[in-house]
Amino acid sequence: MGRVAQCPSTMKILFGYIIVTVLLVLICMEPNQVEAQVEPPYPPRYEVKALREIAAELGKKDWNFSENPCNNKSSWFTPPPLHGSRAVNNSTVTCNCSFTNGECHIDGMYVLNGDKKIDDLDGVLPRSLGKLSYIKTLHLYMNYLKGTIPHEWAALKLETVTLAMNRLSGPIPSYLGNITTLKYLSIENNLFSGTIPPEFGRLVNLENLTLNANYLTGKFPSSLANLSNLKELRISSNNFTGKMPDIFRSWKQLEKLEIQASGFEGPIPSSLALLHNLVE
Repeated sequence: MGRVAQCPSTMKILFGYIIVTVLLVLICMEPNQVEAQVEPPYPPRYEVKALREIAAELGKKDWNFSENPCNNKSSWFTPPPLHGSRAVNNSTVTCNCSFTNGECHIDGMYVLNGDKKIDDLDGVLPRSLGKLSYIKTLHLYMNYLKGTIPHEWAALKLETVTLAMNRLSGPIPSYLGNITTLKYLSIENNLFSGTIPPEFGRLVNLENLTLNANYLTGKFPSSLANLSNLKELRISSNNFTGKMPDIFRSWKQLEKLEIQASGFEGPIPSSLALLHNLVE
């Protein structure tokens, strides 16, 4: 009878051991499960193919196509600089993996080289970029890229484009005015010539326009009065002619203005005094 009375207690202890064991197994498995969930899928094949074409056009040879461009820990990703320091070299492809169908799409590309001990890119701006329909950010500055801006880019929904410090030449393409999503455009320190396209007046979301140190000529287009969101304008070291149009009153958000050595005649428009947000 005594043994029979102790049986339920023994069963409870055994059952408790089973519960604890199961919990320990689950806890041990959790990190591996989380890591598996964090690893993103590859971008679509057509985007990887486009990356191969882009690498060939840029003259870039160190992307490893046996690795996932979206995993942020391969040859596709340069770790960010330490706090307070500046990124000298960068070779990063970023992806947006927040789509409801679980797909990852390439949304950014950063290829810059500030270390002259390393060979800079000496190719051309890639036409194949037009195949990355989800890309929003493009940084290709501090290289030796030549040619002009491809027409294929006009169909993209780019928001940030930095092409400064290359060897790009010819007129600034008017079809850039079709990229109405643009917020930041920097093409300074190149060999661009001709006038600023009046089509830039369509870039109503533009906040930063930097055209310094080119060979731009002609009059400043009055259509740029439409850029009511403009916060920064830099057009110095060019060869413009005539007077600066009196359109400052349209740029009420303007914070930074740089026009020295640009070739403009006086007088300075009095509407400059209306820029209450101007700090530089």
